[in-house]
Amino acid sequence: MTLETWILVAFLLVILIALAWMIRLLLAQYARRRVRREAMLTPAPAMDPECGCTRPWVIVNPSKHADLNAFKAQVEKTAAEMGVSQIQWCETSVEDPGTGQALRAVALGASLVIAAGGDGTVRAVAAGLAGMGVRMGVIPVGTGNLLARNLELPIDDVPAAVRVALGNEHRLVDCGWLRVDGVEEPSSLPAEGMLVRAARTCLRVDEGIELPEPESLPSTNEYSFVVISGLGFDGETMAKTDSELKKRIGWVAYVIAALGAMTTARTGMRVILRRPRPSDDPVGDAPAAPSSSGAVAASAILEGEELSDAPEQEMAWIESKSLMFANCGDLPYVTLAPGARLDDGLLDVIAVDTQAGLLGWADLSWKILFQRLGLKTFNLANSTGQIHFRQAEGVSVRAHTPQTVQVDGDPVGTATTVHVRIDQGVLDVSVPKVL
Repeated sequence: MTLETWILVAFLLVILIALAWMIRLLLAQYARRRVRREAMLTPAPAMDPECGCTRPWVIVNPSKHADLNAFKAQVEKTAAEMGVSQIQWCETSVEDPGTGQALRAVALGASLVIAAGGDGTVRAVAAGLAGMGVRMGVIPVGTGNLLARNLELPIDDVPAAVRVALGNEHRLVDCGWLRVDGVEEPSSLPAEGMLVRAARTCLRVDEGIELPEPESLPSTNEYSFVVISGLGFDGETMAKTDSELKKRIGWVAYVIAALGAMTTARTGMRVILRRPRPSDDPVGDAPAAPSSSGAVAASAILEGEELSDAPEQEMAWIESKSLMFANCGDLPYVTLAPGARLDDGLLDVIAVDTQAGLLGWADLSWKILFQRLGLKTFNLANSTGQIHFRQAEGVSVRAHTPQTVQVDGDPVGTATTVHVRIDQGVLDVSVPKVL
């Protein structure tokens, strides 16, 4: 063949590969949309049955707004266009980033509580509303806005987000809880479990309001999350992210922090999966190649917590850069946990490991990119970058060395032991209509 023919063949081959990738991406997007459509509840407004109207409270993080009054005016104008004439406003504080305010809103008759802030505000408000039966809305005004992205809420469009929050479409969402033991460096953030109990006590003692107790009340040392928590490289990245830089350059600040955290050392971890799904589950393989696995020994104790010998508990030893616990799987431009669902009552446990420096990170990046296309990840024995998945209702982890821990992007200290659980369907969240 002539040179021109070879060039034409190469050009056509590139076109075919690009077309195949585009078709695969569209199919993956269609599959994710089908899952969201199946999760939708019967459309209904978030009405107060006593007055027959919507009684919304907006819990706003003032630090996210250069002009808070302008933001309030924009929200109130859109609400008025939808027939909602009155909105109660409440601001977050350093001492309470939204949990106590959400419970107070419920106590005073709110039929809808809207979190207007970033991921930290959203998870704090979610902690207060978990199991309370009151609709939750989200106006995403942070940098990550991860729950909003997974629910396909409008980003950078306040009027559109308000219309969704006040609309009739809604679905159930799980809420995760994480507590740390063996703390080396404590967190400056208050645990949402403590804020929940403190708010309930204040309402009962100061105002004589006794709120109904949800089926699962968090302990005082549990932190909430609705997207993803983790330790190791994941936690180091969040701890190194500069909040001021986030305001200026957005998501690039996380990339810069991740580059600085790439030297995070691998560490050995003992992982206990509670009521795990089988390892041949479509979501993937074991957390990593374990040196041993199976039922937990009868005498096993993990940081003071005895673990019984039972088939619903499985133990594995892994060596990993990072271990994450996902409630949902989509991040901007990538899919980290393709099998994660917001309402399945399961944690997607993700073990990430790299070797051989930048080569390992490149290998891992390709695997995550393929996941966005809906392709299954394969880890070969000689892979320099590996990602493994399991699903379970709860997880306990003991690391050989202290690890930085994070919940939805907020670092919550350094510890050797974490316990993670999930409450299924305890949040009723406003979402856009899925076509």
